Amino acid sequence: MAVIQMLLGGGGSFSSGGPGKGMYTRLYTHVLNHYHTIDHCASFHHIYADTSLLGLFASFTPDESMRKVLAILAHQLSLLLYEKVPAVELGRAKKQLQSSLAMSMESRSVEVEDLGRQILVHGRKVGALEMAQKVDAVTAEDLQRVAHKLFGENAKPPTVIGMGAQDIDIWPEVFKTYGVGPSI
Repeated sequence: MAVIQMLLGGGGSFSSGGPGKGMYTRLYTHVLNHYHTIDHCASFHHIYADTSLLGLFASFTPDESMRKVLAILAHQLSLLLYEKVPAVELGRAKKQLQSSLAMSMESRSVEVEDLGRQILVHGRKVGALEMAQKVDAVTAEDLQRVAHKLFGENAKPPTVIGMGAQDIDIWPEVFKTYGVGPSI
């Protein structure tokens, strides 16, 4: 799931570029670079002992349609479901994740928090080399398998939250159009 999150990436439309900024992630190249009414679009994930959470969020100008933004995000998920991730793109996401993991070990507080999470989830400390090897082992087929589990037709219904004057009760119709999520 962490590789999917790195692949999707994202950020703000006004982020300065440079190495490690995620400028080649899908949410930058497919969303922020094409839809200028979207100010910020990013993915996130959290891992817990017995479950995990993957999400996308976007902020956009008031004159943009909630339906259109939902369709853009659903399309990004559908690409993970129905198209094999190209090797170059997968390699970039894996290297970015490995780099992020290594850089996070530079902070004592992050390292201690990570140690606690590893003890809870794995019952032991997982070394940096082992983590890097596990990331290296991820294949494009693994990403599609996980994508189908998370937001394929047999997945649990997503939680969709909107803030503002527009109604988001149209999300099942939008997701169905892109073949994302269970039929409701």
